[in-house]
Amino acid sequence: MVPGYLSLALFGISLLSALVAVAVRRSRSERYVCGFIALVVVICTWAFSYGVQLGFDTRAAQLPWWQLSLAVAGFVPTAWLLFTLRYAGKDGWLTRPARWTMVSEPIVFAAFVLTNPSHRLIWTDLQLVAAPVRVFAPTFAIGYYAHIAYAYAIVAFGSYLVLRTAAHSSALYRRQAATLLAAVVPPTAAQVAFTLRASPVPGLDLTPFTFGVTAVFITVSLFRFDLLDRTPIAREAALDVVGNGLVVLDAEGMVVDADERARRVLTPAPAAGSHVSTVFPDTPLERLSGTTIESETEDIRRTYEVQVSPLLDAEGQLSGHSLVLRDVTDRHAYEQRLEVANRVLRHNLRNDMNVVHGLAGQIEAGEAEEPQATAAQIRSKVEDVVATSEKVREMTRMEPSSVSEAAPTDLATVVEPVATGFDTGDPVTLECETTRARAAVADESALETALTNLLENAIEHNESDEPWVRVATERDGDRTCLRVADDGPGLPEEEREVLRRETETPLKHSRGLGLWLASWSARAAGGELTIVSSDADGTTIQIEFPSADQG
Repeated sequence: MVPGYLSLALFGISLLSALVAVAVRRSRSERYVCGFIALVVVICTWAFSYGVQLGFDTRAAQLPWWQLSLAVAGFVPTAWLLFTLRYAGKDGWLTRPARWTMVSEPIVFAAFVLTNPSHRLIWTDLQLVAAPVRVFAPTFAIGYYAHIAYAYAIVAFGSYLVLRTAAHSSALYRRQAATLLAAVVPPTAAQVAFTLRASPVPGLDLTPFTFGVTAVFITVSLFRFDLLDRTPIAREAALDVVGNGLVVLDAEGMVVDADERARRVLTPAPAAGSHVSTVFPDTPLERLSGTTIESETEDIRRTYEVQVSPLLDAEGQLSGHSLVLRDVTDRHAYEQRLEVANRVLRHNLRNDMNVVHGLAGQIEAGEAEEPQATAAQIRSKVEDVVATSEKVREMTRMEPSSVSEAAPTDLATVVEPVATGFDTGDPVTLECETTRARAAVADESALETALTNLLENAIEHNESDEPWVRVATERDGDRTCLRVADDGPGLPEEEREVLRRETETPLKHSRGLGLWLASWSARAAGGELTIVSSDADGTTIQIEFPSADQG
């Protein structure tokens, strides 16, 4: 009767595992569910096939079920590793070659198990012991031990991923990890005992029986600790989507945890155990919320707004703070454009229209000494107003471009048409010196806008005796540059400071929109505008891009 009870126990474990798999499949659809279901299904199949095997008492009847059990068992470590990789957020490691490598090992092992009689690489002898249970007592060969060494290695690595992830997570995730590891330990210990022939019952593999304990711990983790509903990587994945970073502080302001983005953005990087004042020495924690910081990573400048929120425990007591670094680069740039547009509309256009109003009044009162010349002045001012209005419109509707949209572009194909068709007027000479210089450009039309405004600015303010403007492209290491140089009087200090600070104040603002529009357009094109030199001998401004593959 003992074999019958053992089979019934294994069938019960198999049924419980199947019910867990069905419940998970129906109620959860997260990306890591597939690995979890694969693990449970393999466990279910192993327990069922071993239960069927124990229901027979002859060698011929047990052999195919023994082979099936052993072949299926080979997939458990791979399924465990697949689940833990996704649980720990290491999806990037699951490349196509990696997945094929992971799956191919248990497939090859299963093939050797099913064909063992012809090569004896998995076991050399299969004795059927009689007491107390009629079951095989195998003598394993080199193929089995090679597989089992690989299996132990990846089970250990998967367990390490769970532990490592839990160590950097909250108490809920640590409880998840504890139940997951508790689910793994009994079958692992039982399997080790079986391999070493240390099973309490000779020949009997207790591993499928320990899956009952595994199923209980998995059920607790699923329905008590929200496994597959909330995983440690969910926080980082969500923050990556919105471009945020996170720093967690305790009640004393000490850093408890910081995600990878926060460590990249903040200088110095927040380290566990350090005080928040080491990262923000000039601003106390209570005044930190709402402040902005700038960071440049991978040659991309971004603006982050700090948001501080209290963390309360179950009794409503303060247990710490969360610092969220919210990426507001696009909003900050848009607000900046609106600020400049408002200044232009309020100051520049008002001044120009006051001039038009005064000149028109002279004509109306018959006080204009040369009405035609005065009318020409009015026309010129109106044209300036129209041109400025067009720039304001273009500036406010400008959309930032993603670096991922950049495409290899020969700068000469953009520069030469703009320079050739540009009306400089007498007596300005416009020179164009382009070489083959391929750059990663995100928006060619934005680059055209930037170059046009640089040329307009260089020509309009050039009052030298023999004015000239030169456009050139060249490659400098891993960067490609577009330079606009002139022999004018140089940019006023306030213009240079405004561009350096990228902000205006009531006392310090640029005279027009040309340089602003050139700077923003250059950035929209994927480049960075800088003033190389500016003095009494002239000005050189460059737009720098990452170089594209020259192949």
